[in-house]
Amino acid sequence: MASSSAEVAAALRLGWAVAEVRGRAWPDGPRPASSAAVLDPPEVLPLRSQRRPADARREALRGLVASATALGVSRDGALADELRVALPTEEAHDAPPWSVTAAFFLEWDAWFQDELAQRDEALANAYLLGRGLAECYWGLGPQAAWDATGEPSAVSPAFLLGRDRRLELSRMLGRLDPAITHETSPAAISGSLEAWGAVAEDAQWLQSPDLRPSLYEQVRRWYQLVILGQDPTTLIRPYAKLTGLRGIGRAARLFWPQLVLFVTAFGLATAYFIVVGGSAPDWVSSLLATSGFGVFVAAGVLARGQSAAQRLLTRLRQDAYTDLVAVSLTAVPERPPAPGRSMRHNARSARSRLETLVRLRSLTTPTRPPPDRQVR
Repeated sequence: MASSSAEVAAALRLGWAVAEVRGRAWPDGPRPASSAAVLDPPEVLPLRSQRRPADARREALRGLVASATALGVSRDGALADELRVALPTEEAHDAPPWSVTAAFFLEWDAWFQDELAQRDEALANAYLLGRGLAECYWGLGPQAAWDATGEPSAVSPAFLLGRDRRLELSRMLGRLDPAITHETSPAAISGSLEAWGAVAEDAQWLQSPDLRPSLYEQVRRWYQLVILGQDPTTLIRPYAKLTGLRGIGRAARLFWPQLVLFVTAFGLATAYFIVVGGSAPDWVSSLLATSGFGVFVAAGVLARGQSAAQRLLTRLRQDAYTDLVAVSLTAVPERPPAPGRSMRHNARSARSRLETLVRLRSLTTPTRPPPDRQVR
């Protein structure tokens, strides 16, 4: 029996909560910047981003329990009981060692995956997608632990944003229930993952002081799209546009048969009417007359290809708009500028590079048939 959209959404939330709660409980885990310290007097009601770390941690814990309960995978309340043991409150003085907490998450993650996969692959897919996207930030360890053994560790950007995980996350995005998110969200997120993959592979880029804040902002944007269902086109700034000319070149490659036929037909028709009115030899007029008949044949081919051209045009428009959405969604840190270049040149270069990177995505927005051919 197929799962409902509400269950898939709950599985997404569960996976995200598992990664976030684990990251907040991990002593070496990332600590997002909060503006809570500047609130004065302390009785001021904070926004979510201004909540104290303890409050944010408690909210994530409750979200984890609520999602597991909604899906019926909490083992009749055992999850809440074990959480109180593995993750004591902030006031507790006998906090368990991290090995105990890590073992708790390892066991429950395996339980969630097995139970959800037996019920419906769509639920397991959503759970792993939510967890995988959140882990891009909440699974990031201290820089000293990124390559402690000479190879990228499992808490490094090279692993969390590596090619294998980016490809798998994109696959899971493509399998996500379309009723959960906007149709452009999976492809746009896939593009932003590719941009971050370039960051993870660039040693100079990884030295940016804004790396962690930018990654946290990126994960928050993903949360808005896959958990809250926000329309990603709302992230596009007014009057924003792509700067590259790649779209023109691609259009020329896609439409070259139609362009060749059009230019040929136009040239033959023009030459025919010019020569027929003059004193050209009979064989030239005969040749052009025969070619004139070919004009009508070419016109028929063009007419039959109109539908294909419309589909190609729709594809181009959707791809270009998805590129724009992906660029607006992506929040990579500023790469240290190359020596000898102005800031303005570096800004243009960064924008162009970002557009190139998001186009490496392995997903694209679904193509809808032309309005006159849609099934009613």
